[in-house]
Amino acid sequence: MKIAFLPAVLAAACLSLLAAGCGDDDNNTTTDTSVNDTSTNDTSVTDTAGDTTETDTVDPAVAACRAAIATKSAAVASQLATWSIADAPEMTASGGDVKKEADYAGKYRDDLANHVGCAARTEYGKNVEAFVQDNEAEVPAGAPADGTNLPGYDCAAKVYTQVSPDTTKPVVILVHGNSSSVTSFEEYAKASLAGTEIANVAGFTFTVDTTTRKQLAQSLVDAGYEVVAFDARIDTVASLTDYDPASATGNPFRNIDHGWAVPMLEELVKAVHTKYPGRKVSMIGHSLGVTVIRDALRRLYNESKAGTTGAINPFTFLKDVILLSGANHGVSNGKLLCDSFLANMKGTVGCEMGDRATFVPTYFTKPLNGPSDLFSAPCADGSYAFGEEDQCDGNVVQYTTVTMEDLPDGSLQDEFISEASSKLDLEPCVDNETIGLGDYDSSGYFFTGAPGFFANHFGTPRSNAGIALVLDKLAD
Repeated sequence: MKIAFLPAVLAAACLSLLAAGCGDDDNNTTTDTSVNDTSTNDTSVTDTAGDTTETDTVDPAVAACRAAIATKSAAVASQLATWSIADAPEMTASGGDVKKEADYAGKYRDDLANHVGCAARTEYGKNVEAFVQDNEAEVPAGAPADGTNLPGYDCAAKVYTQVSPDTTKPVVILVHGNSSSVTSFEEYAKASLAGTEIANVAGFTFTVDTTTRKQLAQSLVDAGYEVVAFDARIDTVASLTDYDPASATGNPFRNIDHGWAVPMLEELVKAVHTKYPGRKVSMIGHSLGVTVIRDALRRLYNESKAGTTGAINPFTFLKDVILLSGANHGVSNGKLLCDSFLANMKGTVGCEMGDRATFVPTYFTKPLNGPSDLFSAPCADGSYAFGEEDQCDGNVVQYTTVTMEDLPDGSLQDEFISEASSKLDLEPCVDNETIGLGDYDSSGYFFTGAPGFFANHFGTPRSNAGIALVLDKLAD
């Protein structure tokens, strides 16, 4: 049996979903299939202070990262003095109703008490996602975050049940992408799809799994990790005053922007750090979740530098930052979205990310990436962050990006990003990894009306190869 979908439906979804378009729209012939895997290690320096007969021994990977930072710093020295890492003025709100999209599209909704997305769920089942209402698989057990299992966090998150925690391992925070939820990292199955052949939006066919495959959340729990999944409550976007799913400028795929998600994630990081004092934390994001993580960390760092009450410097306790299919250098149709839909979040997120075909740093990416990506991996060497040394308490943060390979002819397998738009240009401080052309999500997950809709884009968190790579990086 072969299942195909109407071109008109695909075209509309490609424009809206994940604030991006589909296919090879950028004529990008650059591929990055040779990846330099130079992962950093936790131990950067063997301290021999006070012994005048010895010198400190620096881990070779950390030394290589420091050398890369020094070289790039020298190359962009003229830009460093004036390069701001503050919130972009375009994203800073001045008045308006935090509950109204027309007032706050593209703005940071720091007033969480009035943020319509900061609302806990009563339970987590297999069909909590607006676009997945037909899941028949058993998903990992867990409960909504509350004052008992995660004090200090009033927004939504799923705390997975862990009966045998390995406290030597980091606590893991999962961050989903646009039009999605915690189910991005969970099992999916539907008996009527099993074994059928699907033609998906990228134009290739595949056979749906005949048995349910274990996904990342359950794999982490089984390995002893304590896991919390951030939940941006995208479904609540329908409550915004001027939300109109039927209009041309509406938001039928419930896209969000960074101003919506980042403030909530900041609070989650604080709550996890408070609950697990002295523990390392690792963060894993997919799609929009990649830049949500990076921006939340930047803002937390800035609060710490400013001495804000209750602030934390996340780079002193992070172990891993794993970035799956993220638009670090633009997303497909980013310019079209930015030019056409500024009244809502699907347009403003396009402005924030930029266009992968003609990418230039945007007001949002400039503070994150820095000049020539110099700021893209804070504390990867245990010292340097956003233009300053000695910012990490000696803690080395390991960064990994994961992307599906571009096709040999230069066209793109992932519907939204390319290798070039996803990777961070600061090797060897970052491991820019790829997974193969066959490593898509074969479960048929996402979008009840069109199963397996973006099987390529979900390949990094949901294929066997992607899951194995994430587990390997966490264990490093």
